[in-house]
Amino acid sequence: MKNPVSLVVLVVALAAPIALFLVLSAEDVNGYVAAGLSVSAGWLLNFAWALSAFDHRSESRRTVSIAVRYGWACPAVLVIAVAIAQRLADWPVG
Repeated sequence: MKNPVSLVVLVVALAAPIALFLVLSAEDVNGYVAAGLSVSAGWLLNFAWALSAFDHRSESRRTVSIAVRYGWACPAVLVIAVAIAQRLADWPVG
């Protein structure tokens, strides 16, 4: 990963689903809609990272193919973790 732009895209791909989910949750959007939009944005950014991080002349087609198929998994785990943390934070104590 020699390109600094690809590093920025990777960091944004990890942070954007969390931030988008938190913003949409604060705006009283349906939880499933907020999660779906957040995971979709994360998937698109993971795909953008895969396209920007690897040389298209080499054997990087497999990496892009993996990003297309499974790029939703990491954003989904992040959004689920944030949703669980929100539920636990709202849980009444005692």
